[in-house]
Amino acid sequence: MLVKLYPMFILREIGNFVLRHENLYDVINLHLIALKICGELFVCRQQSTGQLYVSWKSFASFVAQLICLIMLVVGGHFAQQSYGKDDATYLHRGTSMLIRVSGVFAIVIAISNAIVGKRIWAILDCCDRFDKRMKILNAPVDHRIQKIVILMLTLVFFVGVSSCLLGFMFAIFTNYSNTLLQIVTITQIIIFVMVIVSMLCQIVIVLYLASYRFYHLRRFFEVHFLPWKSSLILLNELTAVTQFRCLTDSFLFETVMDLYSLLREAMRFIQKTYSVQLLSMTVSNIPSPTLALFGMYRSFMTSTYDMQNLIITMAASSLMYLMTYFLLTFLSTSIKYEIQRLIQCFHHFTNLNNVEYEGMMKTSADQLNNDNVTVRLGSVELNWKLVFAMLGTIISYLIILIQFDRSSGASSNSVDVENIAWWQNNTHK
Repeated sequence: MLVKLYPMFILREIGNFVLRHENLYDVINLHLIALKICGELFVCRQQSTGQLYVSWKSFASFVAQLICLIMLVVGGHFAQQSYGKDDATYLHRGTSMLIRVSGVFAIVIAISNAIVGKRIWAILDCCDRFDKRMKILNAPVDHRIQKIVILMLTLVFFVGVSSCLLGFMFAIFTNYSNTLLQIVTITQIIIFVMVIVSMLCQIVIVLYLASYRFYHLRRFFEVHFLPWKSSLILLNELTAVTQFRCLTDSFLFETVMDLYSLLREAMRFIQKTYSVQLLSMTVSNIPSPTLALFGMYRSFMTSTYDMQNLIITMAASSLMYLMTYFLLTFLSTSIKYEIQRLIQCFHHFTNLNNVEYEGMMKTSADQLNNDNVTVRLGSVELNWKLVFAMLGTIISYLIILIQFDRSSGASSNSVDVENIAWWQNNTHK
């Protein structure tokens, strides 16, 4: 009885901890500690002085992870050649090739995370300075909502990743008969998933923090500079607003622009830190779902049921990876949306007979337009146009592969019919 109640007690204590603590950075620190343990973040910061230092334990973990990935990619290739001859079907070879390519992709992502890992502290420092300035202005940023959202996203990630890992392990144990090949493949998949998930968690968290602060800045300007409207919500987070008022204080507006500069600096660090990772995600999101879905179609059409567990799991993980890309696109477009709303608020303020501030507002609006603060992949902006173009490419290639497979199958069937007819005619003669 006590054994059954102990997990429930732990879950209840975790829930009480989450509801009791409002500090957002307690949750973020849990993610940072996990990154340090995995070796994804070996440049750490002292909480008392703020100085950066290299954690040699985390660096050793990163080196061990990198060596393990390289050995598993090379060893997986030789293990597949030496021990996979009995399992060497068409789908087995395609699956092993996809796993090896995924290992190379994980190596690139791990090195990219290690090179730019120290910049995450600069991003968090910009957010922290923004929060302190807002607290001085008696308009504190609501950490409780952000904490709950990040915890919910973490729970969804954990459930999805755990399900995919269990599916991969079950499929590999089912389809591969050699023990060494099973161990090599499972270890490689676990490390690959750990590297990719750590990258995704970093990007999602920092983009969500930036997006929420752009929203908070726009709401701050609306409440302090524009007439109050009954449709505005969440006014309780701005405790200084107790009555209708329209402040025309140039110093307060300069403070708004200073806060915008902090967020623009944070976005600049995000762009420098995760540009390679986002570009790699964009490139890999086209072939991975396409090949996985085509493999699932092929396994069903050819009645190759021995590989269906592995192929379905790969298709599900590829789609989950694609959904995460959609989430990043949503956060990127929400940042741009809040900036455009802030520009509209500037123009609305000048239209309310505040002619003396027209020049300053116009200059600030032009600055926001010219900055073009958003997530970019080189010269291409991360938006829904790019996502729809990617989906169109995936669907087009999938249709082409299916049509090519069906046409090749029909031609082979016609050749078989002709051979049978020729054999029957010669037999009768």
